This record gives sequence, structure tokens and C-alpha cells, in this order.
Amino acid sequence: MKKMVLIVTTLTVSLGWFGCNHSAKNEAAKSTTQRNVASIDVNTPWAYDPGPSPDDRMGKELIDLVATQPDMPGISKEIAGSQKFRPAFGPTLWRMIQQPNSVKILFIGQDGTHIAEAAGRTATAGFGGRAQDLAAYFGVNNGAAFMNAFAYTIRGQYAAFQTPIISEEQGKKKVSLATVVDNSIWMMAQDQNSPMVKWRNGLIDWIIRNNRDSLKMIVLFGGSAQDSIGTFIAARGGEVGARYSEADLQAKKVKVPVFSLESAGSNKEFAVILDRQGKDIYQKLAGRRLDYSKPEDQKAAQDALSKNIEKVYADLAIIDEGAGNAGIVHPAQINGYDLNKISIGGQKTLSLKGLKLSDGSQVNNDVLIAEFPHPTSLSLMTPQAASDKIASSLTQLQPYVRAGWRIDADSGMTNQFAAGQSYKYGRSDIGPAYYDFGTPKNRMVSVSSASRMSGKPNVIVIGTRDKAMFDNRAIDAATKAVQPAGISPSELFTARPRTIETRNVFDRGPGEEMARVMKTNLDLAVIGKPKSGMDPKSAGIAAYNIKTHPTDVGDFGHYRGTFNNPKVVILADPDGVDDILTSRALTGTRGQYLNGLMKDMGINDQYLVIKTVPFGMDGATDQEWNTVLGQTTQYRQKIFEAILKSGAPKVIIADGKFAANEVKAIAGSIPVVVINRVGSENNSGIREAAADLGKALGAGSVSANGAMIPLPRSHMGYFARVWEGTSGTRVFDATSTTDKGTAFAIVAPQWAFSQKVTQPQEERKGVEMLKSTLSNKRLFRSDEQFIKFKPSGNDDTSLDPKHIPQLSSLIEKFAA
Repeated sequence: MKKMVLIVTTLTVSLGWFGCNHSAKNEAAKSTTQRNVASIDVNTPWAYDPGPSPDDRMGKELIDLVATQPDMPGISKEIAGSQKFRPAFGPTLWRMIQQPNSVKILFIGQDGTHIAEAAGRTATAGFGGRAQDLAAYFGVNNGAAFMNAFAYTIRGQYAAFQTPIISEEQGKKKVSLATVVDNSIWMMAQDQNSPMVKWRNGLIDWIIRNNRDSLKMIVLFGGSAQDSIGTFIAARGGEVGARYSEADLQAKKVKVPVFSLESAGSNKEFAVILDRQGKDIYQKLAGRRLDYSKPEDQKAAQDALSKNIEKVYADLAIIDEGAGNAGIVHPAQINGYDLNKISIGGQKTLSLKGLKLSDGSQVNNDVLIAEFPHPTSLSLMTPQAASDKIASSLTQLQPYVRAGWRIDADSGMTNQFAAGQSYKYGRSDIGPAYYDFGTPKNRMVSVSSASRMSGKPNVIVIGTRDKAMFDNRAIDAATKAVQPAGISPSELFTARPRTIETRNVFDRGPGEEMARVMKTNLDLAVIGKPKSGMDPKSAGIAAYNIKTHPTDVGDFGHYRGTFNNPKVVILADPDGVDDILTSRALTGTRGQYLNGLMKDMGINDQYLVIKTVPFGMDGATDQEWNTVLGQTTQYRQKIFEAILKSGAPKVIIADGKFAANEVKAIAGSIPVVVINRVGSENNSGIREAAADLGKALGAGSVSANGAMIPLPRSHMGYFARVWEGTSGTRVFDATSTTDKGTAFAIVAPQWAFSQKVTQPQEERKGVEMLKSTLSNKRLFRSDEQFIKFKPSGNDDTSLDPKHIPQLSSLIEKFAA
């Protein structure tokens, strides 16, 4: 059995707040008493993230901000003419505690990884583990917040490394290599009119305002994050210089030749310079086909261009327009913003102090900016070299340290930076306080443990980086599942609900008391012990009584629904493994059929599902089931004691063979209805139980439609996407012996990621402004082919519009 290696650091902190089991419509009164701050260890098993509170001003503002998250895949097609993003799993927005003044350090990276998409939280896996470790160096754990420059996972890279730019020295042309951001990507990622930029600036602004007294530092990993904070500062009235100024570009006659980004292996890309016909100039110079995944071919191509620049310059596709006539929108596209050139209120600074915020206030404390290489770059260094690099970057903070700036360590921790101790590049585990209650361990990892299934970009495999085997017919069927009725086209199907009617409706967790009950009454060491004489390395999941790996996955999906006086409680045997994705009980096909029954009975969302055991049990034998049930007797008893303490439901439903046996010990005098699951059909016994359920509820003789109905949003966590809990099963266990119970395929449905999104008016306006900027600056999108250029009598070039059918609307401008 494969193991995920986690370096766990047990740290004591003053943890942020617990949430309550909450739909804003019907449980607002209960929320206040269940959001109390508790001082507990960050890795306490019952800690969890309830999401922002719809009852608090700042929480409501954050919810409303998330509802304006733009459809960046759609914008990419318009501005770049191609898809820069991976749309199937939508945006991953942050990982943080949302209680006011709980964040001390904000980390900004580039974009999420596969596991972050599956986890629904950014900064999961390598970046998250490394950044969490750096936070611990400053004595911080739960006080760290994480977000990315891109909410969506991007294809390729933000900037093209080692891109040739051309300048002049004493009348001679010179080629140098720089990091260059393509015009289209810059417009989407950094232009102040971009809907994406406005949204990201809003989130940064919210985090600063929500943590006015506690936030001390913003840590940037990589060029996209550094440019993004430069864009934010500029948007709020500060000034940030670039490595080149417009005057520099003009004085040195800098030109950025048109280039395309070609695959260089893995997620790497190589900037290929194009001629006037849009063809690869490197191939012409080499006289052979080049393999850009080979460093030696990359170097040979760039050297050939440099040696022959005077000869081939007239053949290059060069636009003598834009910033400094260099062919770019903004000088910072070359080597980025220079964060040593920040000026706020006329003063050069590395602090955001004095910066104006969106509510008219300003930053009153020193919030320092620290920049580091992208985590991928750091990971390619030796641990000592990475440590030295980070230590070198931190030296810039010393003038502020001497003036009294510091970060107060969380309770039980030490600020090693303040103590003068050297930083050692490492990785720390991520505590459950950052995730939904009931999240399995394989979604709370500090290492990369996921991949996108080959040929299926809508399928993410978690639990392994190796190639696992799955039932491809089941995955294809889940991909092609029919869109359920009743979902508003105003929703962004790959994101969480955003309409006025739905954005505030979500489950904020079970509350501290119930969370503690569910977590403290499981003896995982006993339950996860291999059977006598069986070796998990050879037998796989068969070596255990439970059918999801006890340490790699752990317990998950304990409940779904409301603990606030539910009319019906359902004790249900686990069915499938969808709960690995949703962190809620029975959210796959079976759960959706049960929800149809509740709707038919008029119960709607006023019910509660408790799993007999919070593990996967598909394929378990009766003996294995009985062993696990015996090990979890106290677990069920304590849960039902806590439920019944606040009032008895009208009826308890037992769904499944083992639930039917166990319900007798916990129902007492409450009427019980048993749903008999027969065979493998997901709707087995549903219609047949309707008559007995109607009588138990006092509704007389009723019937059920037996329909599969999407789960109530009040039963789903804050970050659950619109498609989660709908259109059948979404998560599948591996079929291979070595991976079964450890590796799982999460499938996003085609109806969601192929949605034709109608852009809100403000978003549409922003897109048109981006197009207008490119047009006015006589610059071109990435997809617009430079078929033929027309010399204008000197080194300058101008486009011959008749050769560019894509630009018919701009012909008059270029002809002039």
C-alpha cells in the first residue's frame, strides 16, 4: 500500500472560530453561540473551517465578493483566443481562517495544483506545505492565509522565461534574454480593467481590512504574485516601478519580437521567435527540426539568433507600438515590477502603511512585502541553497525590524526569525482548521499527491502520483451525466452558488460540541489495524476491515444535514465514496435518491444523515462489517445521545442492512422505518419505504416518485461547487489491488464545464475595455496570426492589414 509522507508538527495556537450547522435562511439564530473562539491545538481533530458568516458584515461582504468571481476561462477565449485556464474544477479561492484579526501573514502564489482543485482549497500540497513551514518560522500556523494570482489553474506558465528581446547599443542590435509576459496574459492578469484583477484586488483588500491589527507581512512566491501585488498597490494609489521604464525602452530601442509558447516538457514552455509569416525563426536558422524539451536545442536556437540578429532582424515579426514602442502593453511585462521601487505617499517603502483601501481607510500598521522565487524554482535547489535564498530575501526586512516591527508568535510557538535563528527550508503539515469538517486526510496534504487523468482533463486522481486503474466506463458515464433540472443558468456551474437566492445558503458545520463527539469517539488505531496475518503491501485494502485506507484517507463524511431539530434522522450505511469530495455523508447517487424521498415526504432539507461508520465500506464482507460495527458502537451511541438531547425527530430511517440492525440500539421509542437495499441499484427500496414513512410521519398513505434530486445547498459546505451533490456519483475508487481504497478519481460533469456562461454587465464591460486597450495601442492578441509584415522603409515595421482577416475591424486604423 502506498503511503503519503507527511511531516507533522504539533503546534498550539489560538484557533479561529467554529461554525454552526447553518443555512442563513433558517438557522441564523443559532449561529452566534456556536462561533465562539476556542484556544485549541491547530491539529485538533475536531477543528474545521465553517466558511464566512452570512450574519457578520465582513463575512457577508466576502460572500458577495465570491459571488462576483469572473468566468476567466470565457474571458481567456476572448482576450487570448485560446484557453489559458483549466475550467473543469473552477476557481480555488483561498485557504484561511476568516475570523477578524486572525491572519498575520498572507501568502500569494501563482495558481492551484491538481490536489488544490480536488481539495477545494488553494495552497494544498507542495506550495502549501512549504509556505506553512515558512509561517512556522515566524511562529505562525493558523494565522497564515493563502491565495493565488490566478484563481483558476493555468496551462503552461504565466511568463516566458529566457525570451529574447532586442535593443541597440552604439547602432548595433543586441539580443538579451528576459522574462516576458505575453500581451494577452498581461491584460487578463494585470490590467486594471480586467475583471480578474478587480476581483483579486478586492480579495487582497478584504484580507487587509479584516485583519487590520494582526496582518504584518505579505509573502510573494514567483513573478505572477510579485506583479499582482504591484498591480494592487497601483490600484490603491501607490506607485510601483518596473525593471524597465518607458524612457528606458525608448532610449535603448528595446523591441519584444512576436513569439509563441511551445511545450518544453511537463508544464514548461519555451518562447519561440516568429518571422513575418508566423513561422519559427529558430528552425530556419538551425536548418533542422529542434526539440525544445532539450536544453541544448534551446541554447543553440538562442545563440543562433544572437549571432545572426543583424541578418534576420528584418524578417522578425516586430510591432513598433505600445509602451516605449517595444510591442508590449506595460513596461513591467519585461522582468516584472521592481518591488524595491514601491512608493506610497511619496515615500519609498517595503510596507503598505499609508495605502488607501476600498472603504476609504488606509493601512495604519507596517505590512511588509517579502518576495521569493516560485516554489518550483526553490524545489529545484538543494535544501541549503533554498534556505539561503529565503534568508537572503528576508534581510530586506531588517530596517523595519530595528524600528520595532515584529510578528507575535502564536501560543506555544517561537518566532525563530525574531530570535535570530537560521531558516531551514522544509515542509509542515496543514491542520484540519483550514478545511470542512469531515474532510479526509487525502485532501489535506502538504505534498503533491494528485494528477489529471491522461486525456480526461475533467478527472483528477488523488491519493497517488502513479497511474492507477479505474472503471473507464463509469467515469465516461459520470462525465456525460445529464444536467439536473432546477439549476439557474445565472450560476457559474464550476464554482460555488452565486445568485442572490443561493449564495448565503450553505452548511457551516456541526458546531464544536458535535464535532468533538464525532471525532473523539473513534479509535482509529484499532479500526485501522490490519487483519491478523495480512500484509497491506501485498494484500492492499483487503488487509483491512474498512475499505478506504485508514491512514491515507482516515475518517470522512460523518454527516449531512441539520442538527437543529431535524424532523427525520437517517442512519445510513456508506454507499460509494463521493463523501471524499464533499466531506458530507451520502452525497452520491444513493444520497440523491434519499433526498428525492425527503422531498416527496415534504421534509425538504429538515433532515439529518449519519453514516453507520465514517469510512468507505463498498465490498466489505459481513464479517468485516460486524468487526467495524463492534469497534464503533460508542461512536453511534454518543452521536445519537447528542442529537436526541435537543429533541426527538419524528422518525428515524435505517437505510441499509447494517443500519437496520444498529438502529434498534439507539432509536428508543422513536418510530423506525427501514429501507431495504436489495442488489446494487442505487434507488433500491426507496419507493417501497414511502408508505411506511408516510404513516410514521402522520401523513397517511403517500407514494414517492423515486426520483434522484440534487442535494440541498443547506447540506453542502461553503466551497462545494454547483455540480457537487448532483447528477449522480462523482468519485470512483481505483480497481487495481495496489491502489484500491487509496486512489480515487474525481469526475467533473461535462454539463458544468461546458456551460455557456452569460457574463454580468460589469464583467462584459471590463472585457470590452481590455479589447479596446489592445486596439488603441495597436497590439495583438496571442491568437492573431502575423501572416505578413510590410517594411516601411527603415527598421520600423507596420502590418499589412489585408493579410490579417482576423483584424478587419482595425484595418482603417492600421492603414492610417
